[in-house]
Amino acid sequence: MALRWNLEGIVDADSVCWITAPEDIPMHGVKAGEQVMNPVTNVLIWATIGVDLGSITEKNAAEFFARLRFTERLDGPFLIRAEVDGVRPEGEAAFVTEEEVAAHIGLSCNVVDKSRTQWLKRFTNDLDRLASRFDSKRAEFSKAV
Repeated sequence: MALRWNLEGIVDADSVCWITAPEDIPMHGVKAGEQVMNPVTNVLIWATIGVDLGSITEKNAAEFFARLRFTERLDGPFLIRAEVDGVRPEGEAAFVTEEEVAAHIGLSCNVVDKSRTQWLKRFTNDLDRLASRFDSKRAEFSKAV
C-alpha cells in the first residue's frame, strides 16, 4: 500500500511544510526559487511508519516525538541541516526537534496507530531474531577460527 499524507490540518502549512529552493537541484528537476517540501515535513511523513502513529495530534505529539527520538537514537538522525547561508554540508546530521514536531501537529498519513507496547514489541522481536541468528552461526564462526 502506498503511503498517503495530508498536510491540511497543520496550522500555517504553507510556510511550515514548504520552502523555497535556494539553488537548482537537477537530480530532482527543481530550479532555484521553486517551492519544495520542507525536509522536516518529508522526514515526519515517512517517520509515521517507523513510529507506528498515523498522525501528529495535540493528544499524541509527545508520544510521537518520544518514539521518533528513540528511533533516531537507534538508527541515527534523520535530517541533514542547512547552514545559515543555505548550503547543506555533507554528513551534518541532526535530530528532529520538539519544536519541529509541534509545528507539524495536524499532519496525517494512512498509517495504522499501534500502542506503545505493540510498537516496542517490534524491537524485542528484532533483538530476539538477531540473537538467535548469531547463536545459529556461532558454530560456523568457531570452525573458521
